[in-house]
Amino acid sequence: MFKWLFLLLLLPLAASGQYFHEIPDCFDQRPPVRYEISDQPGVTYQYMVTGGEIVEQQPDAVIVDWQTSGRLTVTAVNEWDCATQFSLVMQFVPCDQSLIWVPNSFTPNQNGLNDRFTPKGVNIESYQMSIYNRWGEEIYFTRNMDLGWDGRYAGKICRPGVYSYSITYQDHEGYFKTIVGDVRLLR
Repeated sequence: MFKWLFLLLLLPLAASGQYFHEIPDCFDQRPPVRYEISDQPGVTYQYMVTGGEIVEQQPDAVIVDWQTSGRLTVTAVNEWDCATQFSLVMQFVPCDQSLIWVPNSFTPNQNGLNDRFTPKGVNIESYQMSIYNRWGEEIYFTRNMDLGWDGRYAGKICRPGVYSYSITYQDHEGYFKTIVGDVRLLR
């Protein structure tokens, strides 16, 4: 059985990015992982994998058999030889460990790519996130890790800039931890 993870690629030079994927390391056998690539006309894709090997390459997907934590780098080149790279950092996560990954930027422009600031985690018992503007005013709050912030406050689109976040979560052992940092809203 394949696990699906969608990587959407725009035309080269439109954007580049880094994505994270965690695979629970609970079993002796891990099946290969299928990564779907949004096939764009006139664009060719090259794949490089560290920590695993490409089992199968299709026009709209690549299947990787991971042996250790590693990286899948996708290079997209258009007909004008303009190129961009997207990286997927894959990490094996022990089943008895809690981890959170927090992006440093997002682009809420309704193009279906990176439209929400959505931290991801594994083995998290409870979670809450607040977003603050530059004056320290809380402009977003959630207890749902899957929702993420869409770059709006009171129904209005926020200006591009740097916003602060505070994430408090309870790990698998019942301990509460807090992460604070900044996220850049790009338009």
